[in-house]
Amino acid sequence: MASKEALLELKDAMNDGGKSVEDLFKEIDTDGDGTINGPELYKGIKKIIGEALTPDQVSMIISTFDSNGDNRIDVMELRNALS
Repeated sequence: MASKEALLELKDAMNDGGKSVEDLFKEIDTDGDGTINGPELYKGIKKIIGEALTPDQVSMIISTFDSNGDNRIDVMELRNALS
């Protein structure tokens, strides 16, 4: 599965479940630090859509949407990724 497809499936799962971006973010941000790191993104995608991405795909998603360069995705970056 490509990283773009994974994001589309996350968006579909969010819409199907009636969840907001914030709900989805909280579900993926398991340590509650306000950012999603690589391992959290990997586990979140696997849990929510049942697909395992490669570490390279996870890195690609993070680098694509990480607008502030901290190698993590915050809630605004996730909103931009899913809009």
